[in-house]
Amino acid sequence: MRIGRGSAGHLAAALLSAGMLAGAAAQEAAGPAKVPPAIAAFGDAIQPGPASLTGLHGRTYVPVYSSVMAIGGSTRIDFSVTLSIHNGSSTRPITIERIDYYDTAGKLVEEHLPEPVAIRPYGTIQVVVGQPDTRGGLGANFIVDWTSPTASIEPIIEAVMLSSHGTQGYSFSSVGRKVER
Repeated sequence: MRIGRGSAGHLAAALLSAGMLAGAAAQEAAGPAKVPPAIAAFGDAIQPGPASLTGLHGRTYVPVYSSVMAIGGSTRIDFSVTLSIHNGSSTRPITIERIDYYDTAGKLVEEHLPEPVAIRPYGTIQVVVGQPDTRGGLGANFIVDWTSPTASIEPIIEAVMLSSHGTQGYSFSSVGRKVER
């Protein structure tokens, strides 16, 4: 069978389309990503995770404060805490395996992620601890375990604390630090 120039182009386009459709069908067969309640507002930033967690495994420690002492230690100011986890890659997802919240004594307060999720390229997820929730105390922290497809891609993790007391507003941020896993 002889294929002319135009036919070869059409054949290549047909094969490319078939491959794309097969990939989309495989993605659809895997089903949509399960979105845990703690990050439900960010469901569009999540995609189905890989079948196995291969690549660079990391852990990030993020100091946060659900309360701070003010006025010489006589007044406690309670804060809301927002933990943000950003994927700075334009092409590859990052898998978040664990988001745990610990109190001042290092005791686990809450597990925010029951199973791993993959953050899409340039995607962001957040976990919020509301202002009335002071279980973390004066020296709380988050531990985030993650897997990246390559050593050059790591999540950017930070926290923002916000509060108001009377007519005063308070805010500060804390950057996560990679620690031993």
